[in-house]
Amino acid sequence: NYLARCGPARSTVEEMPPASKRTDSPAAKAKAVARSSSQLAGSASGQDAKTVRKLTRPTGEFYGNIGTCFWTFFIPVAIYYFYGIMVMHQGRLVVPTKSFWIDLIYGLPDGLSIQPCWGPTTVSLTWVALQALGEMILPGKLKEGVMLKSGRKLVYPMNGLLCFFLSHVGLYLAFSYGLIKPYYVFLNMGALLTEAVITSYVMALWLYIDYGLFWQRHVNDEEFEEDHGVFAIKDFFNDYFMGVVRNPRMFAGILKTPFDLKRFWNARPGLTGWVILNISYLAGMYYNCRVPTAYGAGDSLFFGDHDAMSAQINSLFEGSSTDAFCDATGSWSNVGPAAIFITFAHWYYIFDYNLVEPAYLTTTDIRHDLFGFMLTYGDWGFLSRFYPISFMGFLAQQGSGANGFITTNYLYAGIGVSLYILGMVLFRITNLEKHLFRDHMNNGGTVDKYRSPLSTRIFFGDKKAEFIKTKEGSLLLVSGFWGLARHFNYVGDLTMCIGWAVACYDPNSPFPFLPISYCIYFWLMDCHRCWRDEVRCAKKYGDDWIRYKKAVPYAIFPGIW
Repeated sequence: NYLARCGPARSTVEEMPPASKRTDSPAAKAKAVARSSSQLAGSASGQDAKTVRKLTRPTGEFYGNIGTCFWTFFIPVAIYYFYGIMVMHQGRLVVPTKSFWIDLIYGLPDGLSIQPCWGPTTVSLTWVALQALGEMILPGKLKEGVMLKSGRKLVYPMNGLLCFFLSHVGLYLAFSYGLIKPYYVFLNMGALLTEAVITSYVMALWLYIDYGLFWQRHVNDEEFEEDHGVFAIKDFFNDYFMGVVRNPRMFAGILKTPFDLKRFWNARPGLTGWVILNISYLAGMYYNCRVPTAYGAGDSLFFGDHDAMSAQINSLFEGSSTDAFCDATGSWSNVGPAAIFITFAHWYYIFDYNLVEPAYLTTTDIRHDLFGFMLTYGDWGFLSRFYPISFMGFLAQQGSGANGFITTNYLYAGIGVSLYILGMVLFRITNLEKHLFRDHMNNGGTVDKYRSPLSTRIFFGDKKAEFIKTKEGSLLLVSGFWGLARHFNYVGDLTMCIGWAVACYDPNSPFPFLPISYCIYFWLMDCHRCWRDEVRCAKKYGDDWIRYKKAVPYAIFPGIW
């Protein structure tokens, strides 16, 4: 979330609450200290009971209705813009004039244009349905999540790794038997973008109506919490964007383990879809896919003028068929080191997520975030579309330019790989340090008998771990990497994405504004997430958090912020 965050490094400085025995008591028995509204609802035992609700979820994080209304419509338009400069200008920046939008809608062939098409829509929704089927029927261990406000814990199937690999096998078979072309995404991303927008808007509206306006229907659901539902209609845009339910579950009377819609939407179609779309763009390069271009060898590699080129763009695409844009046979000479590196790095990122899938249950995405448009679009329209466009889409479109695909930028690809490895190492060792310490202490160990992992000892010496124990019993590390900054684990991700962007640079090709746009978004998102974590932890820990901030004064970057 983000929007759609990937991988186990997303846990905050908060510790997992101590486990409690799972019971069958209904959520209607949840304890609350204050009451904002209450309605009569039947308890699980069939007796009438009062359901106490309390508005304890965050409010005003995006400046309330005004901010959330703006982001609800601005973000999809921004992604359309980035797609437009990719497909019509190979990534050059242009002013999005009226002609830009007209050409993006009407001037490109079906699939490439952002008009909805039945073919791509069917393919996309079939993908979602198959992912949902895999979530429900594939075998896997059951794991409990963290404790809800109601005192319950939800159970989740851990079959992500199996589903991840079967998705690859299924698509390979579909390619082999001619059911879908390997470079399908190259020719249909415009329509796929619009399908994601429509699906996300509709899903968010359904969630607002079913779990928001008619929250009484769900008071006996195991996932019901005191802050679910609509509290005031005047907060429509805030509730539509942020969400009114945290863990909506379906098919409770049919499936042994109910289908958790938010966990599924976060983890399955979007994350796996991201790497599959990357692979399809890679296939587009392999099969020499190119679209007509209005740019020549002497044109600017930074900026373009869409109004000046609009007529030429229309004439180039007029009457053209996307069937002629790709070769019948492929060649690896079209695929450069940057494309291979980006495809592998993103693939490994999601593979790693599925490999340690239970860790995701402790992240902010599952523990705190509600399920509204921020996540319906963030996980589907943003993550699984913007992420591939930013890197692999940008690289694939370079084949349409005068200098062809980026295949010889070895220096910049090498720098990118080095930054990626550095980020991945930081990603690993920071989270490993906290995980091992928490595991040792939660299993009855003492700090005197704990020894930091080798990766920590190399940098900080073989010293005794230091921590602050809060009144709630949580342990906050203040030594090692966690003594440098309260969210130092973010540094690894922030470094990795810069490496991805650098690897896409070639002096003879358009400047990588698209990869850089991803980096800007990602850095802003992490800073915003850091702020949200700080506010939440300050409220949770009180004076202990003040002590913690004095012991570790920096948020993310030691000595800077």
